[in-house]
Amino acid sequence: MLTWNEIRTRAAQFAERWADATKENAEAQTFWNEFLAVYGVDRRRVAAFERKVKGLEKGSGRGRIDLLWPGLFMAEHKSKGRDLSEATTQALDYVQVLEPHERPQWIAVSDFGQIRLQDVATGQAEQFPLTDLPKEVERFAFLIGKQLRHQREADPVNVKAAQQMGKLHNLLEDSGYTGHALEVLLVRLLFLLFGDDTGLWDERGLFYDLLADHTRSDGEDTGSVLGRLFQVLDTPNERRQVNLPEWLKAFPYVNGELFKERIDLADFSPKMREMLLDACTLDWGAVSPAIFGSMFQAVMDETERRNLGAHYTSEANILKALGPLFLDELHAQREAARGSKAKLQQFLDLLPRLRFLDPACGSGNFLLLTFRELRRLELDVLLEYLKGQNIFDVKSHLRVNVGQFYGIEYDEFPAQIARVAMWLADHQANIEASRKLGQNFVNLPLNQAAHIHHGDALDVDWLTHLNLEAEAGEVRGVYILGNPPFIGASLMTPAQRQQLLALFHNVHNATELDYVAGWHIKAAKLMNTLHRHWPQIETKTALVSTNSIVQGEQVAPLWSSLLRDQNQVITAAHQTFQWSNDAPGQAAVHCVITQFQPAETAPASRLLFIYSNPKAAPLQQTAKFINAYLVDGPDVIVTKRSAPFPHSSHRMSYGNKPTDNGHLIFQTREEYDTFLREEPGAAPFIKPMLDAHDFINGKTRWCLWLPEADPAELRRLPKVMERVQKVKEFRLRSTAAPTRKTAETPTRFFYVSHPKGPYVAMPRHTSANREYIPLGYLDEHTVINDAMCLVADADLFLFGVMQSRLHMAWMRLVSGRLKSDYRYSPQVTYNTFPWPDRAALTIKQIQAVEKAAQQVLDARTSHPDSTLADLYDPLTMPGDMRAAHNALDRAVDAVYGLSASSTEVQRLALLLKRYQDLVPTLESQARPARRSRK
Repeated sequence: MLTWNEIRTRAAQFAERWADATKENAEAQTFWNEFLAVYGVDRRRVAAFERKVKGLEKGSGRGRIDLLWPGLFMAEHKSKGRDLSEATTQALDYVQVLEPHERPQWIAVSDFGQIRLQDVATGQAEQFPLTDLPKEVERFAFLIGKQLRHQREADPVNVKAAQQMGKLHNLLEDSGYTGHALEVLLVRLLFLLFGDDTGLWDERGLFYDLLADHTRSDGEDTGSVLGRLFQVLDTPNERRQVNLPEWLKAFPYVNGELFKERIDLADFSPKMREMLLDACTLDWGAVSPAIFGSMFQAVMDETERRNLGAHYTSEANILKALGPLFLDELHAQREAARGSKAKLQQFLDLLPRLRFLDPACGSGNFLLLTFRELRRLELDVLLEYLKGQNIFDVKSHLRVNVGQFYGIEYDEFPAQIARVAMWLADHQANIEASRKLGQNFVNLPLNQAAHIHHGDALDVDWLTHLNLEAEAGEVRGVYILGNPPFIGASLMTPAQRQQLLALFHNVHNATELDYVAGWHIKAAKLMNTLHRHWPQIETKTALVSTNSIVQGEQVAPLWSSLLRDQNQVITAAHQTFQWSNDAPGQAAVHCVITQFQPAETAPASRLLFIYSNPKAAPLQQTAKFINAYLVDGPDVIVTKRSAPFPHSSHRMSYGNKPTDNGHLIFQTREEYDTFLREEPGAAPFIKPMLDAHDFINGKTRWCLWLPEADPAELRRLPKVMERVQKVKEFRLRSTAAPTRKTAETPTRFFYVSHPKGPYVAMPRHTSANREYIPLGYLDEHTVINDAMCLVADADLFLFGVMQSRLHMAWMRLVSGRLKSDYRYSPQVTYNTFPWPDRAALTIKQIQAVEKAAQQVLDARTSHPDSTLADLYDPLTMPGDMRAAHNALDRAVDAVYGLSASSTEVQRLALLLKRYQDLVPTLESQARPARRSRK
């Protein structure tokens, strides 16, 4: 009798042969002869074609059954595209007029493209494409005298399935089954669930049958039965005991050390057992590699997920990194090899000589998709290379293997999942190859494994982990890829900070760096080592990280180290886009992808992917040079400054900081009016107060402004004094010494920067959706708090330059961001801006800017019912406002010698060149930190 794997091989060959058939009359009998032969059944011995029947209620009362196996099976055939439900109804009519002993238990109908199978007694029916026959062969077990004891309705695995596994994890953990044993148990169950649906063992559903038939419903013996199964899976067939029950003997030897370790047995409850049985009913054969990351995330609580910096990845986002790194080039090589046997062979020889390292691999998503794409490329080439040949050993042709893949992961559970998931991806690829090459192939026992190291990537020697010494002569590419953990500079533990500072030894401002920078510098150092020792190995890195590494204060310490000290160049990049994945409770982050490699090996042209907004589709363009800000522009790194460049005599400071626990502030008009009714004498000491949100959204608060109030006047205002007393008490309770110090002056804000004349007010944070940050041109009667910055004694010329599109371009380039929102900084944005030299300008140029700036202010006042949020929304900006800003942009561009048609790229190129002239060299920007004097 044929094994199920032999039947699957025959089914794959059968499905391929009949893929293009269409006409019922010409081919139907041959189709069913060959179908039965898939199961080793000789049709002539058991069934007949064209069985005549009479007594039908419809038509002439006569008909012909296409194929009848008396008492067991009936088949009806239709031309391609016909309604199979209608054909099934016709077949059921035939059943009714047959003699009782001839009536079949099963009816199958087909149109060459689909097969529909129905249980006559229950009416239950299943329909599937003929191409799926290899994975559906067990449905016809009755043809060879076998019975599927448990018919399972399969639902596709999705995020819900991952959550279900997470719930099982939590139930086991709550019961006291925790730690390493729990993690090992879950990954083993994952392997068994997948194997049950994908032909890893000869008969599908063995694991489900084991649970359903050989464990008690109360769950008491489930753990011990699983423990016994694990031992069997780790024991070669020749070493198994003679008296091993058949239901355990049916499982194959797995090897790969997956089941080698002996772990404590888990005590299952009835609910846990039922949950595991429910998981078995899902179609794990349809699993996507991305689901493993989702499953892992489902069993982590939110706090732990944030601490690990885990942001799990969708396939679409992973492919953004893989494409320019190596995949696009491989696809191009594959196309170039089409039609050439020699080039096809060269391509097949290249694929197993590539190595891939994810030094923050999590549950393996980047490695899994890389493996899948390589195997698909390999299979595509094999189909052309082997066309017309008889294939006797599929395994010998499939040379891309999991041993080419390396990962490092800090947390043990995802490391376990990554190792197992790579095996499952290998089997998944083998199923696809078996179907297309026409021979079933199961890669058991496992002889190779992905090299997943459980450890801290910033402490592990990556070169040692790759272990290239023995095979370096054969390796042609080493690619570093992944999504390292995001932990902000202010959120790192002391140990993490020490790791980072050790990697960026003597780098100025290294304390500003996020944790992810450690992966960038280690990748650069590894690539330099590889290039130095084995120059024939191509090596590149593509890392996903939050956009903070290409903005603000982090740019100088990170990218001066990589581009100057490590001699790397950025060869491809995705500007800021919104990260998304399929996991529950998706991490909301805005990311960039940077691809870099040693300068000696870099191509002349680079690829830049630009996004009109973080949720938009990318626009690909060729770049001459991609700088540290991920724009096609000069090789300049802007560093923060304590003062503006000489051409500006106006300093920017932060707004006023109350630190008063709300006692000096009136949050609402009602609170303000009530206070003045009770204390009318306080009116001269109350000013409107704005923060960034109030300013942009047309709201106002008020504050007690008392710096210059006469003490005698204050003492005549008891309600004011009551609030001042509360400020003093609040500050005295502070743990911060500077705050306690200001308890001595409770009538003043903690920090005061309020000017006596006109000033420019700049929100520190604002939406990235706006083309312009709305600036305020205010006077001393309005106070702003520290959510805004101010430039005192500002005139309309300064306001106009700051409000222009040119200054906004600089702001977008160098400022930090909070998610995708702009974060304007005096030190990074304002002080680094190359101001025009007023002395070199004509009076006409200055007046043009001042006039246009006033027109912008006038346009605002002409819309009294609209807030700045309304006026500066790109979709609702009024025509007069747009015209005023366009005029201001032209006037400011003219001051800088730019034409009216200048683009943002041209504006930035000019500003970066001016900045470069003002700051002598890149070396001076990236000078080592000074040693402290002893």
